[in-house]
Amino acid sequence: MTLGTRVRLCLKDLYQQDIVEMIERETRRYALESIEHPDHPDFTRAYQILWDVFGATGEMEPESAIRQFLLEDSFEPLPSGTFCRYFLIVAKDRDGNLRGVRDGTVLYNPSWAPDLCTVYLSHINLLPQARGTVLTYWLRIAPVELAVEYLYQLQQRGLVQLPLPDQPGKNFGVRLNLAAEMEFFSPDDRLSLQRILFYGRGGFDVIDPRHFPYRQPDFRPPEVIAETGNRPVPFMLLLRRMGRERQARLPIDEARITIRHLYDEFACFCTPEFLQNSVDIVQARLEERRAKGKQDVELLPLPTGPTNLQRLKRLFRYDNLRRYYADVGGASDYLERIKALLAGNPRWFDDEVAALGVELAKTPHYVYSSRDKGIWAADMANDMANDMANDMANDIANDIANEETPK
Repeated sequence: MTLGTRVRLCLKDLYQQDIVEMIERETRRYALESIEHPDHPDFTRAYQILWDVFGATGEMEPESAIRQFLLEDSFEPLPSGTFCRYFLIVAKDRDGNLRGVRDGTVLYNPSWAPDLCTVYLSHINLLPQARGTVLTYWLRIAPVELAVEYLYQLQQRGLVQLPLPDQPGKNFGVRLNLAAEMEFFSPDDRLSLQRILFYGRGGFDVIDPRHFPYRQPDFRPPEVIAETGNRPVPFMLLLRRMGRERQARLPIDEARITIRHLYDEFACFCTPEFLQNSVDIVQARLEERRAKGKQDVELLPLPTGPTNLQRLKRLFRYDNLRRYYADVGGASDYLERIKALLAGNPRWFDDEVAALGVELAKTPHYVYSSRDKGIWAADMANDMANDMANDMANDIANDIANEETPK
């Protein structure tokens, strides 16, 4: 006899105003503000919050560069014709304490594509008090509002002609792409899985590194680079093509403009000779594909939970570094360590991913998106956990090996 059961909730049952009220209640905990000038009282602290995470690894611009970004006229295009609007967003709790920071750049070049805008999500850091809260999601999408406002301002000043200037609800006819960088997945780096799941659940895909071997530039000072050599960082580039998240292919022309947008931003503070080689590698790989009669590249879906962790196989850091980044230094220690693990156990990757799936599946979900699939997905997750616990790793390994990344 069962005395009680946990009730699951279907999101489709919520009335639209219910959703608005729920979101309003959550957002009251925090206030987001865009810092527009380096004299802002929170600028120094905000920069330090980002530097604490990204500075030591050479992934953060120097403070002088960030100050200059805020002082520059965003309505004066770069020599290439790209309009560039840097943003630094801070989140505060009700007592005025900083709880999170996000920065990035809105990039738009009407001569390249009047209907395409790239929103580069550079860095994000939430302080411990705000981790695991709704703030993570707001800092991921807040730049969209700034991008739409920026496009409107460009139009109002007569600097651009937007495709649909009277339709802000359709982003004035401009396709918005959110771009983010991330290290490739490695089973021994559990934080990499957390980040991947975060972006996977947010509608992001990875541009196939076979044809888009992206590198983040070396952000260290030029004098340091001169002493140690240029060290671009091999990252995968994630895209959320807003309103087109279910499309599994990225046109080559759109991929080319994306890399040009990003490297226009980097050229604002990086020495040009340290950038061009990385751009040329990506552009050449895209043109090689076009020469074969292909007009697009694949977008690799990110995993969103325990039922599709097989997607991690194509994101394995070890394989991608060996195949597409052999010319990039600084990874020899990692490659040798993983090589030794695989030599001792050829199934090391598969076993580690299976164990991660078991851990993820231990927490069942009681909110689902649709009765057509969500409730069954929850049941499947529970079944998967039981299967894995009963030593089904071999089947999972076969799934990983045969995965063709459907969308």
